[in-house]
Amino acid sequence: MIQFQKKYNKLFLNNIRKAIDDYTMIKANDKLAVGLSGGKDSIFLLFCLKLIQLTYIKDFELVGIHIDLGFPMNMQPLKKYCIENDIPLIIEKTNIADVVFHERKEKNPCALCSKLRRGALSRVAKEHHIKKIALGHNSNDVIETLFMNVLKVGKLGTFHPNSYNTKKDLSIIRPMIYIREDLIQSMVDKYNLPVIKNPCPMDKKTTRQDMKNLLIKLENIYPDSQQKILSSLSNYNPKNLWKKAHKK
Repeated sequence: MIQFQKKYNKLFLNNIRKAIDDYTMIKANDKLAVGLSGGKDSIFLLFCLKLIQLTYIKDFELVGIHIDLGFPMNMQPLKKYCIENDIPLIIEKTNIADVVFHERKEKNPCALCSKLRRGALSRVAKEHHIKKIALGHNSNDVIETLFMNVLKVGKLGTFHPNSYNTKKDLSIIRPMIYIREDLIQSMVDKYNLPVIKNPCPMDKKTTRQDMKNLLIKLENIYPDSQQKILSSLSNYNPKNLWKKAHKK
């Protein structure tokens, strides 16, 4: 059973609360689902939001949703954890892995897998009258996405902490944008949170992994670079960004 400890505030909860407040992520009477992949980030997010529910915003409903891609995964530890902490868990079985790796044989399987997984997550949320989904993206993910957009696409931007899809009437929130990945790993290890090994054949072989390695190299040179880059996302002058003249 999850229980609050004061040391959590300084370790991570203050930053979770700050993200929630900065971008108005959770309101009273929300029905909120955490997208649970089985990895460290999503289980830590579930852990944090249960603490938020116990201590900070007590009148929202918390649910877990796992999209089963079709890989062999032992979900019993996650099921047990959710039962012990009174968190409803929805597991939706799909054939996404088969579609991506066998039917279509994609050269870039991650993009299609992500698209299909997001679609399934949105569909399941709608079926259960859930209008907010929390994803476990951390501060490293924010910067890695920024790097991918700049270096691979030539576009300046990353995902938003709180985005709303008008067509689906669905909000996507990311309460861990101020939390570093290495802290998450240490907390997951310390509190023995259930992590299910990722069986995907593309694990650690992606462009995102390249960006992760780039960020590590950058931090070896500039130790505070991650915090500086995060700050820059909300500390900019539009006049300093290029805007081409409209042609008549």
